[in-house]
Amino acid sequence: MTITLATKFTIARIVLIFPTIILYLIGALSNDSSVQMGLIIATGILFALVCATDFIDGYIARKTHTVSDLGKFLDPVADKVVIVVMLFLLVYFKFGLDSAFAGNGLVIAILSAIILSRELLIGVFRSIAASKNLVLAADIFGKIKTILLDVGVTTLIYAYFNNVIAWVGTIIFYLGAFFAVFSGVNYILKNKHVLKDTKEVKAE
Repeated sequence: MTITLATKFTIARIVLIFPTIILYLIGALSNDSSVQMGLIIATGILFALVCATDFIDGYIARKTHTVSDLGKFLDPVADKVVIVVMLFLLVYFKFGLDSAFAGNGLVIAILSAIILSRELLIGVFRSIAASKNLVLAADIFGKIKTILLDVGVTTLIYAYFNNVIAWVGTIIFYLGAFFAVFSGVNYILKNKHVLKDTKEVKAE
C-alpha cells in the first residue's frame, strides 16, 4: 500500500501530539516557574503546528488528486485525538482558565464533553452512511467549528499568562462549541435520508 504525501502529513499530526502532551505535562508538573513558562510557550507553538497540518494535508490531497481511503480514515481520527487530548489536559490542570471568571474551567469541561459527544454521534452517523454507500458532502459549519476550536484551544494554552488571553481564548472556544453543536445538528438534518430504511430510500 502506497502512502500518499497528504497521508504522511496526517500521520505526522498524530505523531506530533505525543511530544505536545509531554511538553505540557512536564511544564504543568514543574515547580520552576521559568521552566513552566518556557514549556507552555513551546506547547502552544507545537499544538498550533499540529493543527496547521490539518489544512495542509487536505490541500495537498485535493491539489494532487491523491485522496486515499487510509487518509479519509486517519484524518478525522487525527482531528479528534488532537483536540480531545489537549482539552483533557487543559481541563485537568486548569492553568489560567478561571482567570477569565470563576467556574470557567468547569464550563469548558462541560462544553468539552458536549463536543466529544457530538464527534462520536457524527462518527456513528458517517459509519451508517458508509454502510449504505452514501457519500456525504462536507459542511462549511463543520470547518468553521474546527478553525474556532483549534484557535480557541491554542489561545487557552496561553491563558496561563494573563486574564486577557484567558478571556480571548474562552470566547473563541465558546463560539467553537456553539458551531460544534450547530454544525452537528445541521449535518444530520441535511442528510437525514441516511437514517431511512434502505428499501424506503430505493422506493423514492
